[in-house]
Amino acid sequence: MSKYKKILIVGHFGEDPKIYTYATSFYTTLQKLGLGVHKFEYRKKYFLGFSGFLNTFLMNWALKNEAKIVGADCVLVIKGENILPKTLLWLQEKLHAKLFNFYPDNPFTLWNGNSTIHVLNSLPIYDRVLIWSKQLVLLLQASGCGKVGYFPFAVDEDLFAQNVLLDEDSIKKYVCDVCFVGTWDAEREQWLTTLLKELPNLNLGLWGNDWHKNLKTDSPLRQYLRGYAVYGQEMIKLFRSSKIVLNFIRKQNLDAHNMRTFEVPASNAFLLAQRTSEQASDLFKETESIACFGSVSELAGRIKFYLANEKERKKLTDNGYEIAKKYTLQKQLKKLFV
Repeated sequence: MSKYKKILIVGHFGEDPKIYTYATSFYTTLQKLGLGVHKFEYRKKYFLGFSGFLNTFLMNWALKNEAKIVGADCVLVIKGENILPKTLLWLQEKLHAKLFNFYPDNPFTLWNGNSTIHVLNSLPIYDRVLIWSKQLVLLLQASGCGKVGYFPFAVDEDLFAQNVLLDEDSIKKYVCDVCFVGTWDAEREQWLTTLLKELPNLNLGLWGNDWHKNLKTDSPLRQYLRGYAVYGQEMIKLFRSSKIVLNFIRKQNLDAHNMRTFEVPASNAFLLAQRTSEQASDLFKETESIACFGSVSELAGRIKFYLANEKERKKLTDNGYEIAKKYTLQKQLKKLFV
């Protein structure tokens, strides 16, 4: 039985059900565990489309009001970059609510929009901060956060346990030797552009937002653009239609991992990821349940090897799938709330 009777989940749930949001997974998973959960959309423009400071002020007022109406004894915030410290203190003092925060980005990277000064001032107030990086656990503790828990990005069983069938149209749409799925950034463009110099005949497919907008007209990557971002079942179909799925780790993810680390093996697909200690030795084991690379030449070599060795690809895919099943959102949330 849960120690909390009314849990208010504060997050971005989105309006399009086809687009995945982490907050929705938290909400539906806690419901499946039989807990009393309510949700609050903190990014919505609540009052006449006001933006900026005024909307932040009004949203914080609405959050306090909703928590009071619900009678929340626990407030679980997913990110919450515009939630004010005084709002959290009010929830603790007036409602005696326990406060949790899962921060899916790096809270210390103000330079790229992943965090705000409100976040840095608020995190020490939470009763428990959940973070996906072991390095960030130590940094948060050193920054004055009390109880910090390691919370790897997890698999939503509602999505990945589905019987997703690859029909002929899906295979035709997505099939390729190597794919990358993700939003454009300069570092990813550099990786892939240099890779094509090593493997000019590579059967590559690129999906994601902002590539068409940011690639120069003469970029060799343009011919490999296959579509915009894909989510849910379509993402699983894409992963399974490719022999190799690439994963690049952004600088803010340090030596940890990202959502793709689990999404690809949970899709029963083959993952080739930029090497980090968490991916290569803590969560998975390199050459046993994950393949890794640290340079473009190593990436090219790994691609050539695994394209030529289907048996090795299958071994890592099967082993990775079994490990991904251990990191389900339901298991992780059950430990915290049930």
